[in-house]
Amino acid sequence: MMLRRWFIKEGNVSRRSITTAALLLISRWSRLDKTSMIPTGKDGWYAPADVLQYLHRKGPQVDSYDYVKLLQSCVKAKDLAVGKQVHEHILRCGVKPNVYITNTLLKLYAHCGSVNEARQLFDKFSNKSVVSWNVMISGYAHRGLAQEAFNLFTLMQQERLEPDKFTFVSILSACSSPAVLNWGREIHVRVMEAGLANDTTVGNALISMYAKCGSVRDARRVFDAMASRDEVSWTTLTGAYAESGYGEESLKTYHAMLQERVRPSRITYMNVLSACGSLAALEKGKQIHAHIVESEYHSDVRVSTALTKMYMKCGAFKDAREVFECLSYRDVIAWNTMIRGFVDSGQLEEAHGTFHRMLEEGVAPDRATYTTVLSACARPGGLARGKEIHARAAKDGLVSDVRFGNALINMYSKAGSMKDARQVFDRMPKRDVVSWTTLLGRYADCDQVVESFTTFKQMLQQGVKANKITYMCVLKACSNPVALKWGKEIHAEVVKAGLLADLAVTNALMSMYFKCGSVEDAIRVFEGMSMRDVVTWNTLIGGLGQNGRGLEALQRYEVMKSEGMRPNAATFVNVLSACRVCNLVEEGRRQFAFMSKDYGIVPTEKHYACMVDILARAGHLREAEDVILTIPLKPSAAMWGALLAACRIHCNVEIGERAAEHCLKLEPQNAGLYVSLSAIYAAAGMWRDVAKLRKFMKERGVKKEPGRSWIEIAGEVHSFVARDQSHPRTQEIYAELETLKKQMKSLGYVPDTRFVMHDLDDEGKERAVCHHSEKLAIAYGLISTPPGTPIRISKNLRVCTDCHTATKFISKITKREIIARDAHRFHHFKNGECSCGDYW
Repeated sequence: MMLRRWFIKEGNVSRRSITTAALLLISRWSRLDKTSMIPTGKDGWYAPADVLQYLHRKGPQVDSYDYVKLLQSCVKAKDLAVGKQVHEHILRCGVKPNVYITNTLLKLYAHCGSVNEARQLFDKFSNKSVVSWNVMISGYAHRGLAQEAFNLFTLMQQERLEPDKFTFVSILSACSSPAVLNWGREIHVRVMEAGLANDTTVGNALISMYAKCGSVRDARRVFDAMASRDEVSWTTLTGAYAESGYGEESLKTYHAMLQERVRPSRITYMNVLSACGSLAALEKGKQIHAHIVESEYHSDVRVSTALTKMYMKCGAFKDAREVFECLSYRDVIAWNTMIRGFVDSGQLEEAHGTFHRMLEEGVAPDRATYTTVLSACARPGGLARGKEIHARAAKDGLVSDVRFGNALINMYSKAGSMKDARQVFDRMPKRDVVSWTTLLGRYADCDQVVESFTTFKQMLQQGVKANKITYMCVLKACSNPVALKWGKEIHAEVVKAGLLADLAVTNALMSMYFKCGSVEDAIRVFEGMSMRDVVTWNTLIGGLGQNGRGLEALQRYEVMKSEGMRPNAATFVNVLSACRVCNLVEEGRRQFAFMSKDYGIVPTEKHYACMVDILARAGHLREAEDVILTIPLKPSAAMWGALLAACRIHCNVEIGERAAEHCLKLEPQNAGLYVSLSAIYAAAGMWRDVAKLRKFMKERGVKKEPGRSWIEIAGEVHSFVARDQSHPRTQEIYAELETLKKQMKSLGYVPDTRFVMHDLDDEGKERAVCHHSEKLAIAYGLISTPPGTPIRISKNLRVCTDCHTATKFISKITKREIIARDAHRFHHFKNGECSCGDYW
């Protein structure tokens, strides 16, 4: 029986040839003495170390049957090096490989990491059997090379060789992503033509293929059409539903499986427990736990680990601990599950405590352990502990592991040390696209535009191919007026990479242009998109509003609805923001009502904050305060902050003080709140209160963030603060400002000194506003760029009234367009006017 199975497995041979070969083989083996037998271990396979001794002892006397046995054992042990020496022995001894030897050699190379060598051998072999083709197709599938597997499958049919069930199972396993769903469907048609639609093994492979390709509906159709189903069929379907986010369907399938009296396997239980975890269905999870207790898997470490994970995801930490503690043997995966559960639920101290207990119990951490516990350190205040983990992992030899290095970069950057993150990156012996993307992405998060862009350029120079996440990260970094030129370079790279059809990338591209103040470029990207989603429309509406084109934003919102796109909560934040920038109070009230009435969207803190801002900026301060006090949510600092900012504009001390009091209870260290209240006092001439507030800030250790403006000239970003004297061209900058001031005054400019927060005379106040950071940046742009060139600057705080007025005059005098982004919105200055209509 064993011989028969072996011959059938190795080639297409008849029953008669099997019988003949068996008799010959038995006759031959009966004449062998015991010393010629191949040494084998307990499982019937020889130890790889014994192979070379056997070959050396037998020399050229090794025959084809022995070679096959030796090579099969190398495949079993995944020992390519020894397998290659067996192959060399075959060639050296002049043995002409038959179909059995060749197929086993193909399996050795294809499944032990050298699929290219397998292909070279395959192409040279003239007497290929179906098994030969199956081995190669399976090898490609095993390596994730779907294109090569499908090409070979197609070539096999062109050679007029009929695929068998093993061919179909192999090629279906290669189709494992949505990108190759069409190939999977083609293979399904061939299965039907081959009359294998009722084969349970092939049916199971089809269910798995459709699930991995993201078409659970097709997987279900195959399942329902199967003439017979086994435990694998049911388990594959439960897993397909669970992995695709259809937890309820997974559980329904499981219960139907029980009704059909099919015994669940370990994998079945793991699938449905995963579904319970994703649904946070604790009671259903407990029911399945009860089933497991009654099954043969009650003490299985994998099933118990899945139970632990389910309880963790459901927030039942006590139950999770009970399952974990009951394990007679806890492997590293079980410990990792506990640590990950605590990290995901924000219980970071518990995560660290579990990690140290794991060490105390003598369980060696693996890469997953370290990356998980590092993620618990990836936060402000986690740096010291993160360095300890780094040192321990270095002792365990993980410093050369790429994925561990990527986790270190992420940890250090999120813990506030970009310097350490860069050092880790620079010392990595090998980097992948994730390494580069993580680094430049964190630079982007920290607003280090230059570092993010230069890292991206270095990545391309070193031949690393960027992926869509890379482009989205670097586009985020370039979402600043000073980086528009670089953003356009990235746009060109996106076109080269063929990613303009990717919706997420084009949305990021459009967002970048809006945040650079280049509205027309953003609209061109939008108009060129063949497909749009709600994020696309939200980006368009929000971007237009931020750039002072609120009416156009509202018009686009109407177009969005007319094209059948349903607004979501984020859409209404953008719509209300557009109403705010245009001072459309009634329209804001109307849209706020429509949100819940027409679309069933419950207003969030952001929506209420927008309404407060709309009302307060329009001067309806008491109504805005009433909204805050009567909403069904706990008022946030953003709501009170919006009211406080409006009180500064309208110089209302009474309401401003109340708003400031609420704000400071919620954010006592927010320096901007103190500054806003100081400005209100200063505008009202209440200098004693300004002094008291300044003293109070000092006592609390609150430091005001200095106003800072940036401008990019010739690839270099220049930074300025008020009355800055550090720039190499300071004298020219101040001279330019002096000239401009005289020209502005001749046109009627009067410095606005109301919000100078020092008790100075009029001349002192004028000097204080004359050299604000944005004026210095604009002046430097004027002396450093050709006439007529637009000037783009950004500022970390809201632009003051005097700078706003002065910039309008400068745009008229110099005939330059000046685009300025402050902490809240864009201002497009042109011919003495601003896009905000002096309402900001």
